[in-house]
Amino acid sequence: MKEYATDLCQFLDASPTSFHAADNIRSYLLAHGAQELDEAASWQIEPGAPYFVCRSGTSIVAFRTGLKSMGDAGLVIAGAHTDSPGLKVRPGMHKQNQGMVRIGVDVYGGAILSAWLDRPLALAGRLFLRDSQNPGRLKTLLYNSGKPVGIIPNLAIHLNRDVNRGFEYNAAQHLPVLVSCQREKRGAQSSALSWLYEFIGEETSFDIAPDEIVASDLFFYDAQKSAMLGVQLPSGVDFINAPHLDDLAGCHAILEAFCSAQPDEFGQVACFLDSEEIGSMTMQGADSSFVRDVLARLAIVTGVSAEDFYRMSSQSLFVSLDAAQGWNPAYPEKYDEKLSPLLSAGPAIKINANQRYATDSQVESLITMLASQEKVPLQRYMSKADMQPGSTIGPMSAARLGIRTIDIGHPLLAMHSIRETISAFDHAMMIQLLKAVYKSPPSFH
Repeated sequence: MKEYATDLCQFLDASPTSFHAADNIRSYLLAHGAQELDEAASWQIEPGAPYFVCRSGTSIVAFRTGLKSMGDAGLVIAGAHTDSPGLKVRPGMHKQNQGMVRIGVDVYGGAILSAWLDRPLALAGRLFLRDSQNPGRLKTLLYNSGKPVGIIPNLAIHLNRDVNRGFEYNAAQHLPVLVSCQREKRGAQSSALSWLYEFIGEETSFDIAPDEIVASDLFFYDAQKSAMLGVQLPSGVDFINAPHLDDLAGCHAILEAFCSAQPDEFGQVACFLDSEEIGSMTMQGADSSFVRDVLARLAIVTGVSAEDFYRMSSQSLFVSLDAAQGWNPAYPEKYDEKLSPLLSAGPAIKINANQRYATDSQVESLITMLASQEKVPLQRYMSKADMQPGSTIGPMSAARLGIRTIDIGHPLLAMHSIRETISAFDHAMMIQLLKAVYKSPPSFH
């Protein structure tokens, strides 16, 4: 359990953005013998060997074809998302007043804004550079300041007596990140990006001139490292507190299980998809053609007929991983007392009558029996009947692929805060469950 928790924390600390998360997933897959395929190239597939495809630098689909035809044996698929709510650098004018330089941001996803104030913030993302060796082409570079570069300071309570009575932070006025308190040297009318590009050029070890950077996707993130907490367990690890647990904990669990799986008669697929926090309607999100494109190409290159491709869907299983709302003892009125998962009591199956989650009783029964065989404790999560929960990649994946799907997740505290908390035990149990899923036929008969 401690080993999984340590590995997860290292993965989280190395993945401040979805770009870095996908790059780390890519490196892990390569280290475990997987071969990268290019969507623009022709594919040659060896049965039982691991492969993966990356789209847009933020989403990955990895797979092993089965030793039998897809139409006869089906697929076992697990998926999670690589993105998290946060603050993205806004490419407009930065704010400079009395020598105080602030960088404007856009809120990405449904972040808890108050959690971002008074914390040291680092900067990371990707840069697109002119390629001096190939004019007209671009180079892509992952960037991470690796140290705090700014902060969003709160207003003293003496000047804001309502701050503890429901104060609303305005993204345009209150959230720009303070990065300098010296007189502006780069010109009062320079843009936020040109200011940052000069900073990146001065600070990075890559020797980048500001005019080499054509475009960027940059995010601020919590500079504090992940933490393992605990006083009860012999291992000394009870809780994991970190940024991006929703849903890099799910990505890590799938990655561990997929890479340890052995070839079988049925195919095994692992999906790490971007854009869930903003609706998934991007070319690389769950509400895109990406996963279905990969599966269709697998059918083509392995000689599966069109009819067998559709037969495959009816014999397959998709396990959608995303964090579940863990019971918080400070807010009992927000939970259904009987259907609220506790931390350290096992993964939670997520259920919703209006299909905000894709779970139905048939697939729930299958996973429940499998978990029982593997001695993995399971819980259920349903929001209160008078509250509407969030959603996951599960329903849209089920709709796009025509594959029975279950939603399951780590019980988590403070979902969408800058730092969230899960149980190390639950993470270990999630990996154990997924390992069992990848070695069990996706049968519904």
